[in-house]
Amino acid sequence: MLNLKIKSYLLGLFDLFLAWGAIYYGVLMIQQKAVMFEEYPQEWLTKVPFTSWVAPGIIAITVYGFGNLMAAVFSFFNINNKPWLASAVMGGFLLFSLIVQGFLFGEIYLPTIYFYLFSFIQLIMSASLYRSVRKNSDKILLTK
Repeated sequence: MLNLKIKSYLLGLFDLFLAWGAIYYGVLMIQQKAVMFEEYPQEWLTKVPFTSWVAPGIIAITVYGFGNLMAAVFSFFNINNKPWLASAVMGGFLLFSLIVQGFLFGEIYLPTIYFYLFSFIQLIMSASLYRSVRKNSDKILLTK
């Protein structure tokens, strides 16, 4: 079983990976250079209040990019003794937004599957860290 600090550090690294991806692809979306999003049908833009990929790019940067950066800070610095909390919130929010997207558009494309996978990994890592934190706090309480 991994040490609590190692689990927290690995979760922080995964959060940084997600933040980097969101910021990188968000910038590409704003610049209209994201080849990955050419696979998504242009008709999708008629079902949302956007006329191009610029606004979703800004959302990707601000919500998912900066949100996961904050989650990494929580993981690396054990903020409020809950290093898992921000990562769990971000993973849950990503999963929720993907489910809403599926209902809204009525279809799923291959890149969306990767986002589901990233969300599940983030949620599983957060839950694992939560269990470790809880187990360690129970040990501390028993020894007092």
